[in-house]
Amino acid sequence: MTDENGDGSGGVEGTRLARRWQALDRGWQALLLGLAVVAVHLVIQPF
Repeated sequence: MTDENGDGSGGVEGTRLARRWQALDRGWQALLLGLAVVAVHLVIQPF
């Protein structure tokens, strides 16, 4: 499903965070997502 621009982004834009997230490459996205998962895990179950 594409939007008016035909780029397939689905119109997910608006917030500054969303625009910055889309501007990162997939490698950096994967790294940050992995770090976020580890941080949440440490908060829920510390050592």
